[in-house]
Amino acid sequence: MDIKIKSVSIRGVNVPLNIPITSHLGKFTKWPYICLDVHTDSDIVGKSYIGPYLVEQLPSIANCIKSLSERIINQNILPYSLYTEGMKNISLLGYKGIGLYALAALDIAIWDAASKAVNMPLANYLGGNIKPIKTYNSRGLWLIEIQNIAKEAEILRNEGNFSALKLRIGRDSNKLDEEAFKEVKKGAGEDILILSDYNQCFTAKEAYRRCKELDDIGFFWFEEPIKFNEYTNLAKICRNINTPITIGENFHGISDLLEAIRNDACDMIMPDLMRIGGVSNWLKLAAIAEAYNIEVSTHLFPEVSSHLMMITPTAEWLEWVDWQNPILKEPYKVENGLLKIPNKPGIGIEWNEKTLEEFSVNLHL
Repeated sequence: MDIKIKSVSIRGVNVPLNIPITSHLGKFTKWPYICLDVHTDSDIVGKSYIGPYLVEQLPSIANCIKSLSERIINQNILPYSLYTEGMKNISLLGYKGIGLYALAALDIAIWDAASKAVNMPLANYLGGNIKPIKTYNSRGLWLIEIQNIAKEAEILRNEGNFSALKLRIGRDSNKLDEEAFKEVKKGAGEDILILSDYNQCFTAKEAYRRCKELDDIGFFWFEEPIKFNEYTNLAKICRNINTPITIGENFHGISDLLEAIRNDACDMIMPDLMRIGGVSNWLKLAAIAEAYNIEVSTHLFPEVSSHLMMITPTAEWLEWVDWQNPILKEPYKVENGLLKIPNKPGIGIEWNEKTLEEFSVNLHL
């Protein structure tokens, strides 16, 4: 592809959340993003964003992106070749954490530019079709007071006529978790599917007991009851309960995925686009999941992830949140529980410049 990269612009924002996060991992009222624009010697601009959780770490990641960007100036838009080169460039920093996040941000933007260059949506460029994809609402139902759950569940379902919601569990007792489950049904309807997330809050012994006791009440899955890389203990839980165990948002690259598979540590996976290493590594993950017949759901980044689910043979659920909507000029829409991928070249996103300016973060570049 005879289109060359001329410059890369990097901006940071810290966006207020409509529903604050209260989880075992902490409390958050804002969510930080790094937004990239990869400018070429044509009118094509590749765009991407990543959300690396901690606003104080944005400058570190941004400077790593800047360093990687300087190595690809005047190179042709060849996504996988540039990704392979990028992996070599972060080898001394390590293939996890900041280096991988930085490379993922660039990788996504370069794939966006490449698909724009042939005037195709990313899903089509990768060989898939665009079609509505089933999605669950994950932006609420945190560890809030029991009496507030039913009302919030009703609101969350009605936002896009969702058929599934995610509930965070791991309260002080299983009795409270069961009450929370019933309140979601009360507010959203008996036909609602409830996916659960423990956010790695238990020891192996406690997780086994808690999952066993809640096994038959109707959760669609238990997510990360213990630390994601305690594969032997996860395998024990999987063998002894009926509810599927899902992990994957903390996989850093496909080596973590392979380790989980070798240890039979989960029934399903839900990789995070940033942590897995961008589009290029997702393509490897999709092939591995197909080979092992493991269902793939997603974690955050619904815009790019929805395109990638179109070429993931074992695709299951897309996770939807609205956290990124303020930075986008035209956020993706959900209707009848299905996310609609716009028929636009690339990923199909443009920035809301007013938001990027209003909630700007100094990246010290």
